[in-house]
Amino acid sequence: MIALLRGELVQLGDDHVVVDTGGVGYEVFCHLRTIATLHSSHESPVTLYVHTSVSTDAIRLYGFVSQDELRLFRLLIGVERIGPKAALGILGRAELPTLVRAIAEGDVALVATVPGIGRKTAERVILELRDKVASLEPPGTHHPAVTSENQAVAAAIAGLVGLGFRESEARKAVAAIAVDGDGHDVADLVGAALRRLDTAGAAR
Repeated sequence: MIALLRGELVQLGDDHVVVDTGGVGYEVFCHLRTIATLHSSHESPVTLYVHTSVSTDAIRLYGFVSQDELRLFRLLIGVERIGPKAALGILGRAELPTLVRAIAEGDVALVATVPGIGRKTAERVILELRDKVASLEPPGTHHPAVTSENQAVAAAIAGLVGLGFRESEARKAVAAIAVDGDGHDVADLVGAALRRLDTAGAAR
């Protein structure tokens, strides 16, 4: 069982990398953020924490830059109907702290925006993992009760990200709208946030 690879990065693909360790090239499947991180990193050798999947027709390696991402990946593939590809899609959706917080707080909208994962599957992920991700959070983390307002804000942020905005600017814009009290309907939040983002973009 391969648990860790350290070696020279010799190839970057759309969904995988090849790491040369002792003259042997290992194909390792990764999510897009990992590939982007490795692409921009100038460190050599690279280190990947690995999950080894053995099936009747192949042995596949899935690599992550941190042990916590590997742990969340293993939690995800333990959920019914979530295979390695879907789990990578979820992990590639946002930074690890954001994903952990979304699962812990019941943010179905964020998980459901992953291609190939519908709302029912996202709800299953939340239901099965929200109590299991606590070990991936900083000590003392507190989560507010889930309300319809929280859900609307989360859905609005996810919608803006789906339109191509960075998550950080989407969160900032929606938070400002919510504070201004311009309504908590998802469509209203998205519309008002878009106007705010367009105004900010025009001012640059």
